[in-house]
Amino acid sequence: MKIGITIRTFYPQSGGLQVHAEKLAHELVAKGHQVTIVTRSISHTPSYQDYFFFSEQISQTTINGLSVDIVRHPKTLNWVMWLVYKCIGCPALRKFGIYLVELVFTRQLVKALEGVDVIHHVGQAHELIGFAAAAAARHLRVAFLVQPTVHPGQWGDSQLDLCLYRLAKGLLVHTEFEAKFLHKAGVPGAFAIVGNGVDNPTDGDAKRFCQKYGIDGSIILFLGRKSIDKGYPLIKTAFYLVRKQYPNVMLVCMGPSADKIPETSEDGVIELGFGAEQDKHDALAACTLLCVPSEGESFGLVYMEAGLYSKPIIARKLPVLEELLGEQEAALLIGQAYAEGHQVNLDVQELSSAMLKLLNDSDLSVKIGKNAYRVAREFLWSKIVTRFEAAYNQAIANNITQFNKETKIPQI
Repeated sequence: MKIGITIRTFYPQSGGLQVHAEKLAHELVAKGHQVTIVTRSISHTPSYQDYFFFSEQISQTTINGLSVDIVRHPKTLNWVMWLVYKCIGCPALRKFGIYLVELVFTRQLVKALEGVDVIHHVGQAHELIGFAAAAAARHLRVAFLVQPTVHPGQWGDSQLDLCLYRLAKGLLVHTEFEAKFLHKAGVPGAFAIVGNGVDNPTDGDAKRFCQKYGIDGSIILFLGRKSIDKGYPLIKTAFYLVRKQYPNVMLVCMGPSADKIPETSEDGVIELGFGAEQDKHDALAACTLLCVPSEGESFGLVYMEAGLYSKPIIARKLPVLEELLGEQEAALLIGQAYAEGHQVNLDVQELSSAMLKLLNDSDLSVKIGKNAYRVAREFLWSKIVTRFEAAYNQAIANNITQFNKETKIPQI
């Protein structure tokens, strides 16, 4: 099978969807499929506005053994992208803005993806490459699938996003909750629940991690982007309440900085940046518990990674985590995500109490860790890649893309 994957940025060291796309592509290649990745950026992750005016200097490369094509626009077309920027946020002009995007990028995508059996777009709409991918699929007469990765109330559910999802003939979703959410939002088409893949760790070294950072005691691990929505400031405040009872406990915060939050050097807190995979696995092996009180998740891969080390987990009571972990007693879920349509703040006292509960109750910690391990094993890449294959084959077998043979590619 020949598979085209489109994504806003392919800069895997920044994490998130880009790591997911890279892992999926490698798994597919290992099973004998051909994969081409098409993106707009490979050198960094631009901010939202930069996507309208930024272009890479090269158009084709190889990243970690994967073939990558980069769609670009010359500076002479910056005025067109300025028009797109103005139109895309205005409901009355949105269709015109999308049409301009297709004018600029579709021919490049058709050239890069010619011969594929299916086009799989990973992500949302605001970086615009998804609309050009949909147009390329229409011209090539192949299935166009979207993997939305929605964080309800945060991103992925804007009207622009919904416009893109409605262009797909099938959506690849992480959970049943995500499928129901999108269906209720008016997105038609078939939904395939594919989940998300996690590597099976074998080399996390707890002793090495503790020796490296001089730790001799319990470790609470925060692993993720150091931002408000991930709960980074919240966990630090709650930790100091915990440390009054457990003066030897350490808080390790590992991940890239965000939101211009200062990383102050405080007693009992070890601040680490975006580490290598080995560092991450060493931290997971060494920690006493994982605590990431994120305000929104489309899947929550970090919790599954901790689960494979049989670590107890603390997280917010998000619908997606209730489905994946809560029903299996595989995490201590606290607070609530929404009430009457509004985000509910998590109480610092409740978070610190949850940490103390696991630190005080070793039997409960072991039980949650064992359950988390059992759940996480169901999302190993060796199992998940077969779900993506089945979704691709279903889309192709059903001939879900019926297009007019007279379809023309817009030109500019």
